[in-house]
Amino acid sequence: MRQLAEGGMGEVWEAQDETLGRPVAVKLISRLAGGGSRGNEERARFLREARITAQLQHPNIVTVHDLGETGAGNDRVPFLVMEMVRGESLDAVLNRGAVALPDVARWGAQMCEALDDAHKAGIMHRDIKPSNIFVTPSGVVKVLDFGIARAADPIATRVTRTGFIVGTPAYMAPEQARGYPEPNSDLYALGCLLFELITGRPPFQAPDAMGYITAHSTQQPPTPSSVSEGVPPDWDDLVLTLLDKDPALRYPDAAALAQALRQLDSGPLGPFHIWTFAGRCLDVWGVSTEDHTRIVQHSCHGGPNQQFTFHPVGDGMYEIRTFAGKCLDVWGASTEDFTQIVKYTRHGGPNQRFSLHPIGQGLFEIGTFAGKRLDVLEARTDDHAPIVQYTRHGGPNQLFRLVLVGSENLPE
Repeated sequence: MRQLAEGGMGEVWEAQDETLGRPVAVKLISRLAGGGSRGNEERARFLREARITAQLQHPNIVTVHDLGETGAGNDRVPFLVMEMVRGESLDAVLNRGAVALPDVARWGAQMCEALDDAHKAGIMHRDIKPSNIFVTPSGVVKVLDFGIARAADPIATRVTRTGFIVGTPAYMAPEQARGYPEPNSDLYALGCLLFELITGRPPFQAPDAMGYITAHSTQQPPTPSSVSEGVPPDWDDLVLTLLDKDPALRYPDAAALAQALRQLDSGPLGPFHIWTFAGRCLDVWGVSTEDHTRIVQHSCHGGPNQQFTFHPVGDGMYEIRTFAGKCLDVWGASTEDFTQIVKYTRHGGPNQRFSLHPIGQGLFEIGTFAGKRLDVLEARTDDHAPIVQYTRHGGPNQLFRLVLVGSENLPE
């Protein structure tokens, strides 16, 4: 076994299910090993966590496989066997700074789908925060730790009265801080999380828990665009709606919020600078091949043409348009050494469609309609200008980072 994390209730270990031959995560509530009234209370809390979480079967919610105890007498420790999630938590993602809006929209919609499923089952999460959200390498969101969730019925409510407010103050809705959480309290917390993903910081700053609770209850949040340049007004409207002090004025439910996020995701994305793994910027220049085809080169510097927007064309594909409104397109134009290159054109067929494939650490592969990948190589035209080509294979330079124009979070 290998320890993965340690938190308020215990430890999480990676283990192997020998019967089914699969890796699992085992959550041990080690603080319960001494008994006493507090141990019994937390034991009831843990057993409720197991029962609640096991009810939820959704692709965006971590799956519970088993429940049990280890040890004997007062040394007994309950454990929860869960699906092993590969990827990284959003707090790890945020350690690298703000997240591109396409990812915020897609991850947010998936979080909404998980919450919608839970809310329909009468279950609230009550602790939505970056460390409780994981993203797999393929971009699938997993919501973790429904351990402090409360089933919306009187019996479960009585068991949860432990003498303190449950939740994380930096993400806590005003009504939850007063002891009256409701499903829309989860949406408020999600609004705080979306704000942080967009800007790199939570909507409120405070020195302690009471400061956060006071801020959430009495202060108006800033707009994301006032903290991070380049955020469209529609994103401001969505986030501020979620952060309304009155739960009735937020989105009516998680499903409605998911739809709003998908609509944002379906509009043009950007503008972005497209940085290569090596720290260079894609830029549109007037370099020409022998047949005078205008091509795209990469450059350490760039003017307005290094700004690109992504326009959805269906099936997860995008047109990538330059600042001047032209489209990148993959053609069979060749240099003297017959290297296939990428050019931009005002018109285009299906090959001007590109897909984005997140591979972690804020990096993407950009795939062509034909399933090939953009890659930055030192192929050259007859005037020795380095150009961008597409290739079926590639090394580290086929990785790209999308950075919102106006963002200060630029690669060095």
